[in-house]
Amino acid sequence: MKRSNHGKDSKYLSIVFIPHNTDEVKVFKISSVKYKLMAIGTVVLTMVICSGLLITYLMHENRTLNDDRKKVIAVNNQQMDLITEREEIIQSYIKKIDEQEKLIKSFTTLYRDMTSKYIDGNMNNVTAARSGLRDDRAFINDVNKLKGILDKLEEINGDDTDILNDLNQTQSKLKDYIDSIPTLWPASGRISSNFGSRSDPFNFSEKKHEGIDIAADSGTIIKASASGKVTLSDWYGNYGKCIIIDHGYGLSTLYGHCLTLLVEEGQTVNKGDKIATVGSTGRSTGPHLHFEVRLNGVPTDPLQYLDSK
Repeated sequence: MKRSNHGKDSKYLSIVFIPHNTDEVKVFKISSVKYKLMAIGTVVLTMVICSGLLITYLMHENRTLNDDRKKVIAVNNQQMDLITEREEIIQSYIKKIDEQEKLIKSFTTLYRDMTSKYIDGNMNNVTAARSGLRDDRAFINDVNKLKGILDKLEEINGDDTDILNDLNQTQSKLKDYIDSIPTLWPASGRISSNFGSRSDPFNFSEKKHEGIDIAADSGTIIKASASGKVTLSDWYGNYGKCIIIDHGYGLSTLYGHCLTLLVEEGQTVNKGDKIATVGSTGRSTGPHLHFEVRLNGVPTDPLQYLDSK
């Protein structure tokens, strides 16, 4: 009896190749054990490849997430910096507003006090309204305080055009008031005779001296003690060559015994402008400047107005 090879062949896997250009058929036999190993290997390789792809994908995703996290942190830091910067700006504005409110309050209080003490009605009539009981030195000091406050306000509001324009207008107005008051010494020298009663140097009788005499060398420059309009530039009786300036608000100044007159009647001068030179013209015993301050035509002590040396 012929033994069957079926059991033996079942242990193999046959792979048949039939080339198209020949009748020869090629058969490859693979045992079942190898087949199983190949199958297992294929599965393992597939799993390895898939695992590698998965790991590569996860690593890519992890890098992407890490980059996104860094971007989020960077944006968050920028926002924190921006918040801090904005907070500093806000605090700066709050400080600026608080300081400005304090300065405005100080300005308002001082302005109100000045109005009640020195000014009749409003700031358009300053000096003439203060005839009688008045203190021009205190007025000037208060105006200077106002100017100091305005300077500080101008510094705080350096980027606000509208506020600056208002402040500049007020500054200009205050400067006009200060410039109209004779605070500048008209000449350099010592006071040789004060305001008030004195012995007349010519007849030795008691007589009121209506100004102060400033002893100086002949030719010494005489300056306008305040801004105003020249109402006299000529010989004026015992005063000799004389300059009179009207400063408005009832104030005028007189400069007597001049050697030369440097301005003309009708001319406008500013505080500090050269107007004459010291001489000894008229009724004089030697080179000096006779200086008067008149309020509504009445002589008053110039030392109440002049700045301290």
